[in-house]
Amino acid sequence: MSHPSKKAKATCRSGGPFAKRPREMLVWVLEFFTMYEVAGLQRLVCHEFRDAGQERIRERGGRKLYEDGVAFFDGLDCKTIDKSRARLLLRASREAGCKIALVRNRMLARNLSDENKQKILKDLKKVAISSPYHYVDYYIAEWYLRGWGGEEKKNQAVVWFEKAIHKGNTDAMYNLGVCYDNGGLGLTQSDTEAIELFALAADKGHATARFNLGNSYRIGSGDLAIDFNRCVELWEQSSKQGLVEAQHNLASMYCSGSGDGSPMTIPVNPQLCFKWNLAAAKQGNVIAMSRIGDAYDDGDGVDHDAGSAFEWYMKAAEMGDLGAQFAVGHFLEHGIGLDIDLVQAMFWYQKAAAQGDQQAIGAVEHLYAIEVFSD
Repeated sequence: MSHPSKKAKATCRSGGPFAKRPREMLVWVLEFFTMYEVAGLQRLVCHEFRDAGQERIRERGGRKLYEDGVAFFDGLDCKTIDKSRARLLLRASREAGCKIALVRNRMLARNLSDENKQKILKDLKKVAISSPYHYVDYYIAEWYLRGWGGEEKKNQAVVWFEKAIHKGNTDAMYNLGVCYDNGGLGLTQSDTEAIELFALAADKGHATARFNLGNSYRIGSGDLAIDFNRCVELWEQSSKQGLVEAQHNLASMYCSGSGDGSPMTIPVNPQLCFKWNLAAAKQGNVIAMSRIGDAYDDGDGVDHDAGSAFEWYMKAAEMGDLGAQFAVGHFLEHGIGLDIDLVQAMFWYQKAAAQGDQQAIGAVEHLYAIEVFSD
């Protein structure tokens, strides 16, 4: 019959550094404390560990909510941008007591005093010591980047961005890439360094990094050769994540093609042009709205539909697009897909004319020549 070894018995009696000498330690403790004091101390320690453990669990849960919120807000970790969902998650992270979420929320406040700015930095560094976290390093970098430590200390942001990068923070990768791209924060401008950082962030699903890297392949930046296929691949990834700039550029690519010869690497594709313009238009991109109006008006990439054309022209016109303002006036003057309304036509022609549109100026003069507008 086998028996547990002495080492196993000792391990069962106690763990960690006390495993080998549990009785010696107990005798030593009882020289200074009574059994009742030891028992009370044991209960206290157990409670402290329990409370600390619960706090750590809450903090980890809050951080997960925070990370998901940021990811949905900016399109990180391959997530599709969903700002409404992001706000709910970020609020939940604050309610869960996530320290970084609470400090970040304070950073967003307006008209912060110098005292409050210094308090924020102190709190960030306190969190960094007690519970290291890559977003702490990132926001310390942002703190310096904002110039809150003085213009002469702005370049300290680089040190903290690098710390966050080593811990895997993709926002830090992207932002330091932008600094190298612009030659900011005392860094020597380097397309190569910028592209390397954009590529690191893009591989981890950072929507804006994917867009910027696509731009680099579009023009052949740094050591990269022009690669339209890779450019479109990256822009499509970013577009599917909901980045409106990528959707707009992708639509423009399919509108004109890559223009690199015959046949072009990326040919003109009206249907895909319409698809990505519509995606951008639904997010409020005014140029895309006007182009969707053109597409419905011309039947380009979609069936002709005067009513839908007017609807999108009106949306763009209300946001100040002069081409759309002229188009709305034209539709109203001639009753294209709706009743003629010369008063409203004049209103929109004048809007476009005020921005210097020559066609609109001519239309205003024409309508003034009609009896209903004469003095």
